[in-house]
Amino acid sequence: MKTRVAMKKIMFGIPPDLLKAIESMAITNRLNRSQLIRESLSYYLEELRRRELREQLKEGYLANANRDLEISEDFKHADYEAAVKYGGEY
Repeated sequence: MKTRVAMKKIMFGIPPDLLKAIESMAITNRLNRSQLIRESLSYYLEELRRRELREQLKEGYLANANRDLEISEDFKHADYEAAVKYGGEY
C-alpha cells in the first residue's frame, strides 16, 4: 500500500513550447503534468549529484596521481612475478 506524501504547490513560469513538450510527453508516458515534472526534476537533481561526485573523484585521482604512480613503480616486480607464476600477461 502506498503512503501519500503531502505535496507543496509552487508556481513558476514556463515557455509555451516547453509546456507543449511536457504535455505531449505526459500523455505518451501516461502521467499527468505534475508527475512528469516531479520525475524530471528528480532525475535532473540526481544527474547533478552524479556530476558533482564524478568531479570530486576526478580531483581526488589527479591529486593522488603521482603517489599512485610511485606505488605502482615500487610494486611492478610483484606484478611480473605473479604473471610468470600464474601464466598471465605482463
